[in-house]
Amino acid sequence: MPQVTRENARVWFLLFLLLVTLMSRNDAPGLITAPFFGATRLGRLRDAHGILNSTKWGDFSPGEAKDGAPPWQAPRYLNLTGFREADGYAWDDLAYFKDRCRQWSRHAYPPPKGAGDWEHGPVWKTWQNATGTVQGKWVRRPGSVTKHAGSYNLSAIAPGVHWVDDEVAWGWNVTGSHGTILLRLSEDASEYVHEEEQRDGKKLSSWGMAREISVVANIQDEDHSASDFALRLYGVHWPRQGSILLTTTTEKFSGIFGLPHLAPSPQFYQSAQRLLNRTVGDVLGKKERSRFADANNPWTPVVEEEISVPVPRCEYVMYLQLHPLDSHYIGKDGLDDKLVPLIDQLEKELRFPTGAPLKGQPDLRMSLVAWSPDCGYYLESKGPPLFPSVEGNHLVGVKSEVLLSRTKSWMFAFAAVMMAQLWLLKTQMKESNTPSTLARISFHTASMMLLADGLVFACSSAWSLSATNTFLPSLILTFAAFMSMSIGAGFLSEIYKHQEPERRRELARATDTANSSTSSVVAPAVASAAPTSTNAAPPNTLPAPVNNSDPIRPPSPPIIIPSDQDIDAEIAENTARSAAALPLPVTTTNMSPSQTPRVGSFASITGVFVLMGIAILLLTAMSLSWPPGARSLFFHLLAFTYLSLWAPQIRRNVWRNSRGAFSWRFMVGQSVLRLAPFAYFYLREDNILFVETDVTAFLVLVGWVWCQLVVLAVQDVLGPRFGLPKSWMPEVWEYHPVLREGDVEAGGLPIGLVVSSSLPAGAEDGDRSGSTASSPVATMAGRKRSWSAGSWSGEGSGVQRRERVKELARHGMTLREIDCAICTEVLEVPVVRANSKDPSAAGGLAGVFARRAYMVTPCRHIFHTKCLEGWFRYKLQCPICREELPPL
Repeated sequence: MPQVTRENARVWFLLFLLLVTLMSRNDAPGLITAPFFGATRLGRLRDAHGILNSTKWGDFSPGEAKDGAPPWQAPRYLNLTGFREADGYAWDDLAYFKDRCRQWSRHAYPPPKGAGDWEHGPVWKTWQNATGTVQGKWVRRPGSVTKHAGSYNLSAIAPGVHWVDDEVAWGWNVTGSHGTILLRLSEDASEYVHEEEQRDGKKLSSWGMAREISVVANIQDEDHSASDFALRLYGVHWPRQGSILLTTTTEKFSGIFGLPHLAPSPQFYQSAQRLLNRTVGDVLGKKERSRFADANNPWTPVVEEEISVPVPRCEYVMYLQLHPLDSHYIGKDGLDDKLVPLIDQLEKELRFPTGAPLKGQPDLRMSLVAWSPDCGYYLESKGPPLFPSVEGNHLVGVKSEVLLSRTKSWMFAFAAVMMAQLWLLKTQMKESNTPSTLARISFHTASMMLLADGLVFACSSAWSLSATNTFLPSLILTFAAFMSMSIGAGFLSEIYKHQEPERRRELARATDTANSSTSSVVAPAVASAAPTSTNAAPPNTLPAPVNNSDPIRPPSPPIIIPSDQDIDAEIAENTARSAAALPLPVTTTNMSPSQTPRVGSFASITGVFVLMGIAILLLTAMSLSWPPGARSLFFHLLAFTYLSLWAPQIRRNVWRNSRGAFSWRFMVGQSVLRLAPFAYFYLREDNILFVETDVTAFLVLVGWVWCQLVVLAVQDVLGPRFGLPKSWMPEVWEYHPVLREGDVEAGGLPIGLVVSSSLPAGAEDGDRSGSTASSPVATMAGRKRSWSAGSWSGEGSGVQRRERVKELARHGMTLREIDCAICTEVLEVPVVRANSKDPSAAGGLAGVFARRAYMVTPCRHIFHTKCLEGWFRYKLQCPICREELPPL
C-alpha cells in the first residue's frame, strides 16, 4: 500500500474538514423542537388566516381621523401584526403607494382609449408566465413620515419574541439615493390558479385570473459602501393585466395575510383573497398534519439564515407591472391568422421547443414600486417618464427558458474553448519533448494555466452535481476541464522533473554561500588557537607531517575515443566505468543529510495547488457579500493576476538568457482563448450572470496581455537581455558575441574561421594570407553561402556582396567564413578588425540582427543559429567536440 506523505496528509485532512462543513445542514428544522413554541406560532398563523378569509374590501382604510367626518369615513385597521394602529407603521402613505402603482401600470401598459385603467381587451400582450430574471436601477424617495428603529416597540408589536439588537438600525434598510436591484421571479403554472367564471358571454376581465408567485430580490445600495442584501417576497400575479403584488412576512408583519387589502383596486382584492384563502390554508394544513413540530415561517423573507433568532428588518411591499411585448413580435392586435394569441405561441415554443420559426426572443421588462411601511421610504425603478431611457429603462431581463438556453450555449462554447486550449497544449508538448526545450519553460507560467483549469473543473463538477436542465452541457464542460487539467498536470510534472537539477544547483549554491560566510567568521578563532595546540605537543614524539594547503587532485579518467555508432552512450558508459574504478580522493568528505539540498517532489506541490484553489474559491464566495467597489476591485485584480501568465516566462528568459520556450501559435492562441470568457462578461450586457459591463477594464486586460506578447517578441528577435543592465542578472554565456580579431580575453576567434574567399581583389590581403590556403571552404567553388543578414542568391547577388564587403571595410570590419558542421553550408560572419575599437556597424539594431545569424559555443565553435537551436532541442552538447554546453 502506498505511503501518504506528511504534506499530502495535512492537505487531505483539511479537505475532509471542509467537506464535512459544507455538507452539514444548518438550515433544516430540528427534529426536537419545542412543541409549545411551534403550536403557538401555528395558532397565530391560523388566526391571521381567519382574518384574511373574513374581511372584505374597505376593512383596512388607514389614515388620520378627520374632525366632523361621518363614522363610515373613520380610519379602519386590521387585527394583524403590523396592520394595527397601535403598531405605528406609516400607513398614511398607503394611498400614495396605490396611486403610484396605477400610474406605473398606465404608463407601462396603457389601456385602449375610452377604457378603464384595468381594461385591456380580450387579447393580452404581456408574458403570462413571469418566471425569469430582471435587473435595473432604482432611486429612493422618502415617505411622508420619517421612521427609525426607536419609533417602534417591538415587544408590543410581537410579544413573546426575543429580538436581537432592537435598539440599533434595522437590517435591509436602504439609506442611499440610488442603486441596483436584481429580481428572480419564480412562478409555477401547474399549481392552483384562481380564475373567475365567464357569465352571460361576458369576456374575462384583466383581474379575473390570479396565480401565486415568489421573488428573490438582491438590492444593492451604490451610494454607500454597504454590501447588498437578498430577501424573498411572496404574492399574487394577475397574468392578463401583467401586475404583480408581493410582500414580506415576518414576526412583526403579517404581510401575506393582509396582501389583498394592499391591491390597487377592489377587483384585484377579490381574486387575490380567493387565491390566498386556498393556498395559505393548504400550507397551514400541511404543517398541522406534519409528524414533527416545525417552527419555521413558511413565508420567511430570509434567503440565507445566518442566525436562528429573529432580527428586526425593514418590511417591503412590492408592485411590479410587466411591459407588453413589442409589436415586432406579436403584431398590432396580438393574434395570428387563426385568431390565436401570439403570446401563447411564444411561451409554448419557449417551454416546449418544436422548431417553429420565431422572430426573436423578446425581453422580460417590468416597472417597480417598492414601499417599506415601517421604515418609511420608496424604491422606484429608474426609467421613463421620470428619467430618460439612456439613464435607465426600468427592469430588463429574460425569461427563464431563454436564460437556460443561453446558459447551455455558453457552457458548450466554454467547453469548446477548453478543448481548443487542450489542442494547443498537446501541440506544444510535442514540440517541447526534450530536456533542453523543457528547461526553457517557466514553471510558474504553466502552473497558472493549470490552476485556472483546475478551478474551472472544480466549479463545473460542483455545478454538475446539482444541475438538472443543464446537466449535459455542464458534464461536457467538466470533461473538457478535467482533460485539460490532467494533461496539463502531466506536462507540468515533466517540466518540474527536468528542472530539478537546476533547482538543486541553486540550493547548493545558496548553501555554499551561507557556509562560506559562516566559515569566514569562524576562521580567525581557529587561527588564533592553532599555535597553542602546536606548542603543547608532548616530548619524544615525531613532528607532525606538513600538510599541503592544496587538496589532492584526483586522477583523471582515461580519455577514450568513441566509435561512430552510439557516441553519447559510449561516452556515458566509459565515464561511469572509469569513475567507479578510481579511488575517492583523501580530502573528499561525505555531505551530511542535513547539508543535502532538499527539493520537494511534485506530489507535495500538488497540495499547494489544492490549497491555493480552495483559498481562491473561498475569497470569491466571501467577495459576494462585500461592497460593490471592493468586489469589483477584487475581480479585476484576480483577472489581472491570472492574465499575467506570460510575465514569469519573460523573467525566466531574462534570467537564463533563453528564448523560444513556447511556439507563437501556442502563446497567441492561449492568450486569445483565455481572454474569450472575460470578453463575454466584460462586453456583453445580457450575459448569464447579469454582471455590469466594463469596456475600460477589458481593454486594460487586453493591453496587458498584448504588452507581454510584445516583450516576448522583442526577446525572441533582439535577445532576452536586450536593453537591460548586466548587473541585474547573473552572468551566462553569450552565444551571439561581437567577434574581434586578436581578442585574447574572449578566447580568440572561433576555430576554423578564415577570411572569405570571395572578397574583392586587393581587399584584406593581409587577412587572406596564412589561413586561406588551409581552409577547405576557401577553395570550394559553387558552394551555397549564407551571411548574417541573409543569403546571397538571385540576380545581382555578386554586386550586392561586393558592395556590402566594401561597406564593412569602411567601418573597420571584414568578412570571414566557415563550414557549418550541422548543415555543411558556408557561413559568413562580420569580424571587427584588430585596429578598430568600436565600429558603428557592430552596434545598434543592425549589429544585433547581424549577430543573430550565428552562434559561438564556449568551446569556440561557430554554427548557424537555426542549426544550433535545432540541435539544442535534442542535445546540449557541441556537435563537434561533444563538450557540454550551457542551455539556451
